[in-house]
Amino acid sequence: MSVIAFTSASVLILLTPGPTNTLLAAAGATAGLRRNLALPLAESLGYALAIAAYVVLSGALADHPTALALLKLVNIGWLAVTAARLWRRAPGAAPGTRAPYGVVLLATMLNPKAMLVGVILIPAMMASAPITATLAFSGLSFLAGLAWVAVGASLPPTMKRHANRAAAAIVAAFAVLGAISLGQA
Repeated sequence: MSVIAFTSASVLILLTPGPTNTLLAAAGATAGLRRNLALPLAESLGYALAIAAYVVLSGALADHPTALALLKLVNIGWLAVTAARLWRRAPGAAPGTRAPYGVVLLATMLNPKAMLVGVILIPAMMASAPITATLAFSGLSFLAGLAWVAVGASLPPTMKRHANRAAAAIVAAFAVLGAISLGQA
């Protein structure tokens, strides 16, 4: 596949709402863009580490569906914990407080999008250049992360007050959807 197709697919994946994007938007809403400029770096690093691991393990994961299911289960658990933490912080709790770097890093490493890119997208579209593809996706994720923080920062004040609770509900929904998909596998 072409670099343009891979880049287009990557941008589409990164702009699709998900757990990490929800955390970034909530951080932007509660503390603004400037106080959260490091968070897209956490997203970028998280994707680089997770995708590299998935690319290396993609063959083994295909041969061991139980291992893949266990990874999904860990992801679901992390999403549930993150949703609970966000809910307890809300509504409008701790204005000006940014999301911890480590929370965004771990959320990104456990994000199903990393698994999708490392197990399906790179092997199918960029098998001859997995390192380049991983770095390209990570670089694009930094730009997308900045956009998600900016989206949160640009929300009207009345919406910002409820950002943590809204983010908690969205992340919890992703956990439920993950559990449903795990049950159907």
